[in-house]
Amino acid sequence: MAQPSLACKRALTDATSLCPKRSRISDGLMGDSAHQARKSDHNDGNAFDLTHDPDNGVDCNLFAKLALLDTRTTYVIWNRQICNVSDGQWKPYHGKNGHTHHMHVSIKAALRNVASPWPWASIES
Repeated sequence: MAQPSLACKRALTDATSLCPKRSRISDGLMGDSAHQARKSDHNDGNAFDLTHDPDNGVDCNLFAKLALLDTRTTYVIWNRQICNVSDGQWKPYHGKNGHTHHMHVSIKAALRNVASPWPWASIES
């Protein structure tokens, strides 16, 4: 069985270090049964979901842009939009889950064990 990547675990740890009171209600690493029934980077441990909680410091409007700056990222889904790093353009996302309560970040499998800090780790709180 796949395990969550070090890179994805680090992303959530960095967010919690920056914003210790943040909500984690929509955080995720590994795929649940709904994910397992379809192709998802969560199933391989190569994706994470980060809860949008601007009142406690995690504004996914900013964090989504920061995730796209990281070399490990392949694409981000946030607020009914998707952006692939390869073209850098936000486009409408029509998946069943609009990702309005959390952002989804998929990472490159080859970089899954790179546990360096994510861009939000250096934000001044």
